[in-house]
Amino acid sequence: MKYSPNNIRPAIQAGDFPAKTHVKPEIYPDDNDLPVFRGGMNYRHVLKKLDSGPGIKVQGSYATAMAFYSWLKKRITSKHPVYNYITSRITREIINKKTSKIFVKISHHKPEPEKAPEIPWLKIFYPGNPDFLISLPDMLGLNGAWQWYEKGIKYPVLEHRLHPYYGVYFPTRTEHLILFDQWLEKNKGRFTNAADIGTGCGILSFIMARHGMKRVYATDINPNAVYSTSKEIERFRLSKCINIEQASFFGSVRDDLDLAVFNPPWIPGKCNSITDMGVYYEEGFFEKFFSEAAARLAPGTILIVLFSSFAIEAGITDHNPVEKAVNHDKFILEDKITRSVTEKAKAKSKNWLNELRSKEKIELWIFKRTNS
Repeated sequence: MKYSPNNIRPAIQAGDFPAKTHVKPEIYPDDNDLPVFRGGMNYRHVLKKLDSGPGIKVQGSYATAMAFYSWLKKRITSKHPVYNYITSRITREIINKKTSKIFVKISHHKPEPEKAPEIPWLKIFYPGNPDFLISLPDMLGLNGAWQWYEKGIKYPVLEHRLHPYYGVYFPTRTEHLILFDQWLEKNKGRFTNAADIGTGCGILSFIMARHGMKRVYATDINPNAVYSTSKEIERFRLSKCINIEQASFFGSVRDDLDLAVFNPPWIPGKCNSITDMGVYYEEGFFEKFFSEAAARLAPGTILIVLFSSFAIEAGITDHNPVEKAVNHDKFILEDKITRSVTEKAKAKSKNWLNELRSKEKIELWIFKRTNS
């Protein structure tokens, strides 16, 4: 079932979400013994308190908090300059460790600092706890997530914006989405039933629905992603076309598929939370995926894996995990389509990330399940 402007519901509202959410920032009781940071205080003196104790609590204006936050980030970056991906990760971890000890008071579900942005998530996530402390980075993350959610995200492969819920992975790049969309267009009418493994915000499911897929089975291990995408399915009036469940990999996906699509994380790394699993993959991840795919997919089923050479170009790994993990006795490679990341390569500013992107290739791996 295709969707059109005539069958799109209005954008979902905050009140549609249940009070109890599964993935949300940790909060803390207000500690009156926590050192206070106010405007006019010496930043270096405040930093000593930050380093020697459990943290500091911001009082005064939101601008005061952000000024210190910016100063601290610049100070760390000057001591730990970023010139490639590895150093960017190290610097980011140092910044996160330091800034996570800066706390903001929430009173009646609103940030206490003057002129701080109102964040509706606070009342939705913590309805029975109107007063608490939250780290400044978490508060900024909530505010940013609300902006994305409220405004929505426009992708060139969809006619309408998506409104991802807090804690849900959504692509910030589109090259791989465009490549997949073009491939579907060239194979129009070839597929009927598909699976979208690790759907995130549901973007691939909606692309397949737009191309006339009769049935799409979507899965995600993140409960926020399942809830968010289920609401988008309702909004697009696609409940007869797309089913979604919380599951790792294939879940209870039926075996009558003729197409399965997987957009896995592209960067090796440790996953400290369920949201990290949308960005990083740990050792053995792809081996486990292909083992389950071999067991669940019927002979003749096409398996698409969207990937990138980013990690290789960044020097994080020396091999492509898709190529290394696939079981060639169970899958044959029908085709592999690659595209250069030209948009970033044309950027006027020259830095390590633009140079990396100029070498990066987006990959569309097209496998077919064998009869073995």
